[in-house]
Amino acid sequence: MRNFIEDYLSNPTLAIASASEASDHLGWADGIDENLIYAQISSPEFRLYEEMIFCTSADDLHTAESIRPVA
Repeated sequence: MRNFIEDYLSNPTLAIASASEASDHLGWADGIDENLIYAQISSPEFRLYEEMIFCTSADDLHTAESIRPVA
């Protein structure tokens, strides 16, 4: 599963079959408390992190796509 992209590029069918088989052995995922996940997502810390990831920084405002020509 660690080389999924490389495997997919060389043989998509085999890569998907291998990933499907590997996902059957993810027993640790069944032990995760969903209420804890939702509590973390609704926390102020997560909202701050989300804002940092999705906000447009000042450096991004100087790209060619964001400059509008004056006509």
